[in-house]
Amino acid sequence: MIEKDRILLTRAGQVNRNLGHILVEVMCRQSCGELPAGPLREAGQALRTLADDMIARADELDAVPAEVTDV
Repeated sequence: MIEKDRILLTRAGQVNRNLGHILVEVMCRQSCGELPAGPLREAGQALRTLADDMIARADELDAVPAEVTDV
């Protein structure tokens, strides 16, 4: 696995580990039952950035022919 793939998967793991805690924090900061826009936006942006980076990497991989090995 190349370094940039390791970094991407490490980021995904960190998001996975922290997402529940972040969302609980956002829920705890509700005002009159409404979620706070700022922290909600920050969480969404973090998820979007990760998703965009994962899709971009998949596009890179699709563009490169797979190495053929003798069986």
